Amino acid sequence: MEIKHIIVLISIFYLLRSSSSSRTPLPSSSNNSPLDANSSTLDGPYESSVDLTPDTSEGGSSTPVAPDESSADLTPDSLDGVTSNPEAPDETVNSSFSPEESPHSPYYGAVDLTPEGPRPSASFSFTLMPGTSNPELEKICKETELPIECMKSISPLLNDTVQVEPITVAKLGIELSTNMSRQAADTATKLYDDPEASGGLKEALSVCIENYESIPDDNDLALLALNEHNLEEAMIKLSGPLTSMETCLDANHQMHNFSPMRDMEAELEALVRVNLHIVTDLVKF
Repeated sequence: MEIKHIIVLISIFYLLRSSSSSRTPLPSSSNNSPLDANSSTLDGPYESSVDLTPDTSEGGSSTPVAPDESSADLTPDSLDGVTSNPEAPDETVNSSFSPEESPHSPYYGAVDLTPEGPRPSASFSFTLMPGTSNPELEKICKETELPIECMKSISPLLNDTVQVEPITVAKLGIELSTNMSRQAADTATKLYDDPEASGGLKEALSVCIENYESIPDDNDLALLALNEHNLEEAMIKLSGPLTSMETCLDANHQMHNFSPMRDMEAELEALVRVNLHIVTDLVKF
């Protein structure tokens, strides 16, 4: 009986031992993750459905690659503590803009920035002889819109044989403007033939030459009308030289030329205005 009992106990012992050796070992208490320390896959029923094997195509390491500093996002939002203000401009750099030409100026766009033609070093002008004071001429010139220019132009033409009256002064002025217009046409032609003249200057000069050359014909017709006591026709013909001078000045303005004949143009235009004013307001028949 005791032998049977011992045999039963031994059998139970081996059964228990065999049962304990066939059980699945529990995970270590120091690691609560379902991943084994030396494995990257899940144990149990999830083993075949989830692959947690790290990508080892780059050198076999599962350590994340550090981002390339050269390709890092350097936008202001991504930088902590870095100011986004642009660098201040270098104060040593001189701006090529004048206050009106600068894009930051309130006057920008209000100023005509079209480049001028080359500025000549000197301006051509007429050579007028100095005149003498004449009270009668002063009275006539004061009635015009340009009394100083009137005295300057007409006084050198007076002598003891000239009777100073409006019709005489008008004729002297008309003859003088004819001579001045011819001289202006010759000067403009020489400037036009200069190989260093700019295209804009040449274009304006061609307009001026054409108008200078038309003045003598208008003046001759005006003198003829005065000799016939036809004031209306004389005024019409004298308005032609004024239109010619204004056309020449407009051509220079449109081409933005600093005309080398600016003094001649101003003197001739003033004389043409004086002649028209005297004939219109002072000559009586």
